[in-house]
Amino acid sequence: MDKVVYIALQLLGIKNNTLIDIINLIPNKEVKKFFEKDLMEIQYKYNIDISSYMMLFKDSQIIKKNMKKAEHILEINKKLKIKTILINSKFYPTNLKKINNPPAILYIKGGNIKKQDEKSIACVGTRNPTIFGKKAVNSIVSSLAKESFTIISGLAYGIDAEAHKTCLTAKGRTIAVLAHGLDMIYPKENMKLAEEILNSGGILVSEYPVETKPEKFRFVDRNKIISGLSKGTIVFETKEKSGTMHTVNYTLKQDKKVFCPIPLRYELETAGLIKLLKENKAIGIRTKDNYDLVVKELGYKIVNDKNKISQIKSESIDNIINNFDIRLEHLNNLKNKEFDGRGSFGINKNVYSTFKDILKENNLTVKEFFNGIIFSIVDNYKKGE
Repeated sequence: MDKVVYIALQLLGIKNNTLIDIINLIPNKEVKKFFEKDLMEIQYKYNIDISSYMMLFKDSQIIKKNMKKAEHILEINKKLKIKTILINSKFYPTNLKKINNPPAILYIKGGNIKKQDEKSIACVGTRNPTIFGKKAVNSIVSSLAKESFTIISGLAYGIDAEAHKTCLTAKGRTIAVLAHGLDMIYPKENMKLAEEILNSGGILVSEYPVETKPEKFRFVDRNKIISGLSKGTIVFETKEKSGTMHTVNYTLKQDKKVFCPIPLRYELETAGLIKLLKENKAIGIRTKDNYDLVVKELGYKIVNDKNKISQIKSESIDNIINNFDIRLEHLNNLKNKEFDGRGSFGINKNVYSTFKDILKENNLTVKEFFNGIIFSIVDNYKKGE
């Protein structure tokens, strides 16, 4: 009963932020009072301003019409296996809930959005990608999917579809956010892709109920959810003025990071990337193998790509050696050190603690550091250096 009422309230034109307050503050058993002419009692009891809706709730015909439509929506949802998720549900996505004025009601087809999906990245861009954009998607998205990032996009032509497909090829998890009801797919050419997403365990999401048609303004709202569900956004290719820039702006307003591959040359479809980089609104991804930058900037570590882990560890050891100017002649200073009772050099706790802090900053363990040093010494010895 409660979901019918909340959907009906939304259909009646109750603003999203007011509907959030109603869902969060008013117990289910009292929500029906909206349709029993007890509005003043609700307003004062729960301190929710609904004064502008007083006349609306006096029209019993409008109320009856929208209640019936809400029931119809839930009937179709049941038939099509679409879940209705309220903002106070434990299944409401955590990342999305943190943004300003998130959708009070979400519609989801497929499984639930899980805790693992908090580790996610939005992948967006032009509907007419060049070879540069496609190659960037294929390499970066594939690597991130293999690092257990959920790939989030909008199922549109171009970069969106390429991101979903690349993720599926890499056996990853992907979520498509739609700008219409989940009883249809737009563009219809991506119907098969939508089915593949669902069959792979992925999810379709919308803030719009079934029978809602795609309209231009809804794609802008859709972009807010794409960025809201994600930890950050990668823009693979875009003009200076495009719908993709809405996603960029939402990402920045949500205090999240924007990334983009660095174009080799100026083209119409990469002009937006160059502008974002010049204005320091995006972090540049230098090469296709530089995906670890995204992982690190979003607060994670490489866990699955063993070659990349080895490369990063090796670079960290080199970084420490070069930054601290460690040379073999420094070992001459050891003759002035005192041995401890076991015949070795003593290191006090403060010195050792500082050393471990340096290693931690470089994502290294003591064992990894000394293994690297030993390997380097032996390698140089074999070369006769």
